[in-house]
Amino acid sequence: MALGRPGHIQQVLLNLVQNAFDAMAGQDTAALTITAAYRGDRAELTVQDSGPGIPDDIAQTIFDPFFTTKEVGKGTGLGLSISHKIVDEHGGDLTLLAAEAKGLGGAAFLVSLQRGEG
Repeated sequence: MALGRPGHIQQVLLNLVQNAFDAMAGQDTAALTITAAYRGDRAELTVQDSGPGIPDDIAQTIFDPFFTTKEVGKGTGLGLSISHKIVDEHGGDLTLLAAEAKGLGGAAFLVSLQRGEG
């Protein structure tokens, strides 16, 4: 169990999964993996896709408001920014994992929240 408002955390997960599906569009063998684990006092959720990944030269800007790699009309550039803000407001972290941590070759995001009792 993690501490947080369920609807807000659901929005974060929805944004991450939607971005993953968008990134994998057109792939014959698309794969999405979601894993959950406890690490000390943290509840962690990882969302990984087999899309093209996020180039190093833009990795530092992906959480900026209105930043998008999608075609005009396909995205607002607010999903990751809002998700980052929500997780931060819950005392957690939303991070893009380093290339070495990716299991599928695409993008991998880690949501880390305070572990709750229960």
